[in-house]
Amino acid sequence: MKIDLHNHSNFSDGLYTPQELIQIAEKEKVDIFALTDHDSVFGCDLIQQYAKNSKVKVISGMELSTDYKGKSVHIVCLFKNNIVPKELIEFSIQKKLERKERAIQMMEKIRDIYGLNIDLEALFKESEVITRANMLYNIAKCNNLTHKEAEPYISNSSKAYIPSTKLSTQDGISMVKKCDCITILAHPCLLPRSYVEEIVQMGIDGIETRYPKNQGDDELYFSNLADQYHLLKSAGSDFHGDSGTKHAMIGTSTLNEMEFEVIRKRLGTIWK
Repeated sequence: MKIDLHNHSNFSDGLYTPQELIQIAEKEKVDIFALTDHDSVFGCDLIQQYAKNSKVKVISGMELSTDYKGKSVHIVCLFKNNIVPKELIEFSIQKKLERKERAIQMMEKIRDIYGLNIDLEALFKESEVITRANMLYNIAKCNNLTHKEAEPYISNSSKAYIPSTKLSTQDGISMVKKCDCITILAHPCLLPRSYVEEIVQMGIDGIETRYPKNQGDDELYFSNLADQYHLLKSAGSDFHGDSGTKHAMIGTSTLNEMEFEVIRKRLGTIWK
């Protein structure tokens, strides 16, 4: 079996609808995957409806954005019994409003400072929760740029940059743990290792030991760290639909059935 616990739809910054995501998973022979949109649970109910007509099974979840020592730290949250916590529906509504206001301000600054074309109407039609990736796609399309060429305009060093979150990693973990979510540190290979160990000690449940951008001994190091702290070991491709440019194809980083079993038990009755 191929089990991929970190993927995105157009309910955040993915390029495909939930229905298309299931179709791609079928094509890539993925048996189980988690939908983990950024700060958004809006696609969860819809994708479960589509999954009823597919052999592919879907776990409902969310990827929470937090900040630790100035670094962006993402927490994959998996929902027990596939039930979206009411508190995270309310959280997603608030984040949608915050991210929309941030996107307007950033895009207008990009237009005014750099003289680039923008299309806010198209931007807000494409996704429920606007991230920098959504802004990147819009800028690239409106100005006939590649994603690589457009990336500096939305980077941390851009004169137009506005931070997306003020939620600390500790507060974020505490919030979703109160909702009884399974919490997994996403792509630890993108963080300083000293930060990873400090975050692990905040009470997180697991760590994404297998990830497409792992290098060298990353997987072994994070697997050993998981053993040391008795953490769940997860795997995720972080699929967004822009495979070959920034993110990997769904099914690139996966768990097998035996590796997944300990997480499955913690998730409860995922499917009837």
